[in-house]
Amino acid sequence: MLVRPYRLEEVSGLARLYRDAVLELAVGHYDEAQRAQWASWAAGEEFAPSLADGLTLVAEIDGQPGGFGQLHPEHHVRLLYTSPDYTRRGCATAVYRSMERHARECRVQSLTTDASRVSRPLFEKEGFRVIQREVVDRGGVSFERIRMVKDLAV
Repeated sequence: MLVRPYRLEEVSGLARLYRDAVLELAVGHYDEAQRAQWASWAAGEEFAPSLADGLTLVAEIDGQPGGFGQLHPEHHVRLLYTSPDYTRRGCATAVYRSMERHARECRVQSLTTDASRVSRPLFEKEGFRVIQREVVDRGGVSFERIRMVKDLAV
């Protein structure tokens, strides 16, 4: 596995990865309407330009993207997704740890994220703690997200 910076020509592949991850891996955590609304972001106008924000990293396995994540701003894990084809192979962990290394190099004191029910266990394993739960509305559909933080100053 190689963790490397995102390339502009990968936008359609990462949009597909994002959509598939949400629709398949969030089953059991979110209902069908929530998953459909969440996945629709990848088809919207904001997806492609948002990948150019901050630091976006891709976990490449056998020439294919197995996962990706984004640190934006440099203290916030904004995206972290794994392809259903590559779950349980360390993609999200490898991408997250690369982002954390970058944050530490930038002397960031703590990392935050707004985790889903799906990603919460990974973040807890990496040392994040829950600050609060909140419900947000996306296109008329309510979602629970979990605001989490990890102190890097230790």
